[in-house]
Amino acid sequence: MKQDNLPEAYSKQDAILMAGFCYQTYPFFDQQQLSLPAGFELRASFKGQAGVTEKSEENFGFIAESADRLVLAFRGSDSTPNLDSDLDLFQIPYPYVKNAGFSHRGITRVYQSLREDVIDLIRRCGDKSLYITGHSLGGDLSILAALDFAVNAARPDAIVYTYAVGRPGDRVFARAYNSQVKNSYRIYNVHDFIPTLPAAEYPPPFTETGLVYEHIDAPVPIGFQLNNLFLNHRINCYFQKLGEQDINYMNALRMDSPGFCPEPVNLTALADSIKNN
Repeated sequence: MKQDNLPEAYSKQDAILMAGFCYQTYPFFDQQQLSLPAGFELRASFKGQAGVTEKSEENFGFIAESADRLVLAFRGSDSTPNLDSDLDLFQIPYPYVKNAGFSHRGITRVYQSLREDVIDLIRRCGDKSLYITGHSLGGDLSILAALDFAVNAARPDAIVYTYAVGRPGDRVFARAYNSQVKNSYRIYNVHDFIPTLPAAEYPPPFTETGLVYEHIDAPVPIGFQLNNLFLNHRINCYFQKLGEQDINYMNALRMDSPGFCPEPVNLTALADSIKNN
């Protein structure tokens, strides 16, 4: 898919790099293993609580630091409690900014459980350029954090790259985010089902007055069709597709930072294999 009319200040190289950070949040959670790009070190990790009726404390991401950058990376869904939070799609008032509308209840509660630690960690790191990134559920957490940071932590300059993120809240919330967070880019695969969730509207009697959800601005569509709902959503496939837009940078990143990038994926061959089996 050709990318025309990209948002101002969007960086293809930053999109590739941040997708690599998103990828790393999963082995960091599953195997307690983390590989960072050359020049970055782990500054801190943080935990949050997921689930609805039964809460589970989990590692939800990390902060990496270089000479001039901080990267706050949130992990996406990788456990049953995460899915429970995803499906708790009723709305509550966004608690940290006045008149900012309503946000997704389950994901907001995950953010509430880790907010204090994350804000404290970021404040300790000084005023380096701040990047906030996340895939899927992690993208929603990135959005909630970026608005909070812009208003309450004096970081309206944060640069946000989300991948495969769903709709985070109602129209008022989306407008509040768009007005406060200016450097934000919502990357999604047009064949990925997850960014279509929650639905734009849940009319009564779902709730007495119904629910409305809306995406934030600055969409960056990409396209890969792997004939599989799971693979169309995978961050390693997003990384590969974005990397093909600047192959020299992707190859240099692989060479200079062993273990940081996902393994190469031949998207065309994979799609054909799944289609023909």
